[in-house]
Amino acid sequence: ASMINMPESLMQSCIKVANEAPSDVQSNLIRAWDNFSPDIFESCNKPGQMKACLFSLCWFHAIVSGRRRFGQQGWSRKYSFNTGDLVICSNVLRSYLDANPI
Repeated sequence: ASMINMPESLMQSCIKVANEAPSDVQSNLIRAWDNFSPDIFESCNKPGQMKACLFSLCWFHAIVSGRRRFGQQGWSRKYSFNTGDLVICSNVLRSYLDANPI
């Protein structure tokens, strides 16, 4: 079916469902931290450092997610740091910690 021929009355009666980040930092932090299972710490050679650094990444993610409601004010350009970026950062962090002996 073509979207061009969708009746306007049907469109007006539909409900929009959005998955938007909460507005406060604590909720954003909990939401970011919930993306990771405890297994991620056990898979790393340095679980204590992994946990601390991952918490810092989640904190950064929570702050950036909360800043979205202010638009581009204070930023040079718009970039939506999303959950996929957070997961990739955690993968890079684990690789870095596993590769470095310190």
